[in-house]
Amino acid sequence: MKSLKPNFINVLHGILICTLLITGACKKEKKPVTEPVKNLVGGWVDVSQTPNFETHLNFGGLGEFTYTLVHYGNPTTQTSYTGTYITKGDSLKVTIKEMAEQNGQNPVVKTPSNVKLYDNTTFTLDANLLTLKYITYPADAPVLTEFKFHRLLPN
Repeated sequence: MKSLKPNFINVLHGILICTLLITGACKKEKKPVTEPVKNLVGGWVDVSQTPNFETHLNFGGLGEFTYTLVHYGNPTTQTSYTGTYITKGDSLKVTIKEMAEQNGQNPVVKTPSNVKLYDNTTFTLDANLLTLKYITYPADAPVLTEFKFHRLLPN
């Protein structure tokens, strides 16, 4: 009489190998990269403009971001920060990669940058008004700050 034990072990090995092959072939789903909010895309200018300063934001459709500060003095200076942004719900995260400065007619000076803009930011959109709420860090303690921008309409 033949023993069933070796056949049982062979079958068990076959089942284990098939199970490993099937589970190894299944790909885990990656979390999708958050797309920028389409209504956020475009140019924005600070609501509280003063005669000597302008602040502009630009959100690109592929996650590109630019923050520009212009000081109309003698000479006029312009500082721009470029990088990327992502949104998740009403949360906005900006990553800065480069700073460009121009003082008067002098050439633009570009330097790598990792400056923190808009820490822990939330945003709201109301038609053509963008409101950013984020944390600033003055000398004493963190402060919730609000900054409002009007949409720059295309010409």
